[in-house]
Amino acid sequence: MTISNIIELICIINTIFNQLIEINITLFYLINHNLQNSFFDFVMPNITNLGSFIVVLAICLILLIYGIVTKNRKMKNIAIICLIAITITDIAISMLKVIVAEPRPFVSLNSVHLLVSESDPFSFPSGHTGAVFALATSLGLNWIIKIRQKSFKMVWILMPIAFIIGFSRIYVGVHYPFDVLVGGVIGIFGGILAIKIGKFFDII
Repeated sequence: MTISNIIELICIINTIFNQLIEINITLFYLINHNLQNSFFDFVMPNITNLGSFIVVLAICLILLIYGIVTKNRKMKNIAIICLIAITITDIAISMLKVIVAEPRPFVSLNSVHLLVSESDPFSFPSGHTGAVFALATSLGLNWIIKIRQKSFKMVWILMPIAFIIGFSRIYVGVHYPFDVLVGGVIGIFGGILAIKIGKFFDII
C-alpha cells in the first residue's frame, strides 16, 4: 500500500467518523428537543434512575437474599449470575469511559434540555444502559413465568423496560444515542458471558 493510498484511507475514515458524529448529534436533538413534552419531562427523570448501578445492584441482592431465605436454589443462582453480569459490564464500561473520555452532551452542545444532574464527566458508553441490559439479559433469559398456561422468558418483558431506560438517558440530556447503543450491546454481551460462566461452573 502506497502513502497516497494510506492518506486516502485516512481521509475516508475521517469522513465516515465525522458523518457518524453528525448523525449522533442529530439523533440526540431529535429525542432531547423534538420529542420534548411535559409528560416525558415528569416521567423520564424518574425512569432514568432505575438504570443506576446502585438500583440494579440492589435488585440483584434482593433476589439473592430472597433465594437464600426461601431456600430457592435456582433464584439464588440466577442472582449470582446477575451480579457477575453487572460486574463485567461495569468494568468494561468504566474502562471505555476513561479511554474515550467523551464529554457529556450538555457540556459539548448548546441548548440541551437537561433534566437531571450527572457527576460523571464522561458520556461514552452509557453505564445506566449497560447495567440494565446486563440485568435484563442475565435475569430475563433464566427466569421463566407462566401466563395462561404458557411459559415465557422474562427477557421479553425486561428488554423493553431496558430500552425505555436507555431512551430516557438521551431524553434527560446526559447521553448521546450511540452511548446508549454501545452501552446496551456491552450489557447484553456481559449478560451472555455471565450465563456462560455460570454454566461452566455449574451454577445454572
